[in-house]
Amino acid sequence: MSSATASYRLLTIQSHVATGYLLGWDVDAVNTVQFSNHTGYGRWGGLRFDAAHLADVFAHMNRNKLLRHDRLLTGYTPSPEALGEVEKLIRAQREKNPDMVYLLDPVMGDMDRGMYVNPDVLPIYRRMLHLSSIICPNQFEAQVLAGLEITSLATLKEALVKLHDEYQVPHVLITSLDLGAEDLKAIGAAAQMPDGKPAMLLVGSTWDRSSKQLQPWFLQFPSLGEYFSGVGDLFSALTVARFTEQADDLPEPAREAYAGYGTQVEGECTLPIARAVTLAVASLQQVLIRTARAMEAFGEQEGIDPLQPSHLASEEDRVKIMRMRELRIIQSANDLLHPNVLHRPRWMPPL
Repeated sequence: MSSATASYRLLTIQSHVATGYLLGWDVDAVNTVQFSNHTGYGRWGGLRFDAAHLADVFAHMNRNKLLRHDRLLTGYTPSPEALGEVEKLIRAQREKNPDMVYLLDPVMGDMDRGMYVNPDVLPIYRRMLHLSSIICPNQFEAQVLAGLEITSLATLKEALVKLHDEYQVPHVLITSLDLGAEDLKAIGAAAQMPDGKPAMLLVGSTWDRSSKQLQPWFLQFPSLGEYFSGVGDLFSALTVARFTEQADDLPEPAREAYAGYGTQVEGECTLPIARAVTLAVASLQQVLIRTARAMEAFGEQEGIDPLQPSHLASEEDRVKIMRMRELRIIQSANDLLHPNVLHRPRWMPPL
């Protein structure tokens, strides 16, 4: 199919998504919740949609022949029963379109808070893994999916091999990972960026099924603090919108960024998934920088420190702080379309 006649359709099933249209995708959004605001505000209204609601939505989309998507993205789903309906849909879509790119974001918890959803979602997510093209768990979620703690390069390899080989996931992205100083040094990473800022570590891996070998790589970029909500959703949306094995798989707005990607540097990982992630992170960094600047300006106007722990503030101040921290996505439209790549993915030594 030529790019002139191609239809680029993306189905997203999660709490919210905001970037697909900008990058040229026709997005059908099925919300799993409808809240007045995200829960970081401390108070909110709205509904968590149950399994019957989602089943009804999916059934009528199917009846009207609206389930014709090239890409599919799933994120936060509020209950095991609702996730079971999502699983049924994914299975049906995968059977109809074996080449569909499906990014699974298994939203379950994090290292600081542990599991913050019903633990009964875990076996369902494990069943869904082999349906995915890409998964993007954080360290906590990767650990519970693999059933082991990641405390070293050896246990990282064990987790990656299990996710790839046992669960048949082609591409794994562990979006944030803590490793000790010696392990960081062994792979050519560091706890800090060259300018001294704290560094984030994202580890990716692609599985060569014929040889059953890992192709691990990593990307480091500055940590901009733990102040923002919606970062995971934005990252997964940008990644699935950018990922391509062939140029015609992408609409023109999503494809343009590759022309400005720049010259390959020594030791750079050139896997398609690594390049998609690099572009996603480049855009996301600019969104967060712009958001932080706006936070500081509004904080000065309101006489409130927007970087203070929001849960320690008064109820009204917490709401003000959360409003200041809302991601400046629309204001960052040019950075989403034309990301400035400052940090490159690098091959990891064999694990």
